[in-house]
Amino acid sequence: MTLKVILFDYDGVLVNSFPNIHKVYQIICQQLGRKCPTDLETFRKIYGYSYVELRKNLNIPPEEYTEVERIYREEILKQQPPLFEGIKEVIQTLSQHYTLILLSNNVKEEVLPKLTHFGLLPYFKKIIAEDENYLGKTESILQLMKEFSLASDQIVFIGDRDIDYDLATKAGLKHIILVEYGWGYSKEKLDYNPLVLIKKPQDLLEAIDRIEPSQNSKKERVSTHLKLD
Repeated sequence: MTLKVILFDYDGVLVNSFPNIHKVYQIICQQLGRKCPTDLETFRKIYGYSYVELRKNLNIPPEEYTEVERIYREEILKQQPPLFEGIKEVIQTLSQHYTLILLSNNVKEEVLPKLTHFGLLPYFKKIIAEDENYLGKTESILQLMKEFSLASDQIVFIGDRDIDYDLATKAGLKHIILVEYGWGYSKEKLDYNPLVLIKKPQDLLEAIDRIEPSQNSKKERVSTHLKLD
């Protein structure tokens, strides 16, 4: 099948936001009377599989989750994560030949202004992020496939963590790329053999070439844009 859609994660793929998440959780812990590691790498280790594991490791009980989410939303909007070097050029290149969609668990009111600030918003046909209608990554992928009659091998999902791989796999996707430059996936735990090692954003072009070399050839590229209203 011909590739048509490339789904990009936001945190750890487009923006280097993990240090900002660390800052936000330091504020959360300070306000809730909990201790948060001051060292970024220690925080990375306790973050674990998802924010749910992180909250457990920070000894935050479920009854305080609503307050955690309130503080998180308030503080994350103040952060200014930088783009990963080279990712804008990659997006510009891919947008000429594929439909690009952003799929993030981050809050939409955080994602949209940042994409606008970096000049990336025009390259994405659709932004799916956490709001009152958000279904989560797996259900969002399934909904996209149904809405636009996409087969599971017509989509490439680009993430950076174990949970991204698991959620995309649960949706039945055949093409999943995890980047090493982001938040980081557990190579010793994840039974995953990437097409290429994505150590920098520019490597994504090669990875997609390997998925469908006939279409993505440098000599002849075919546009496969979908009409997304």
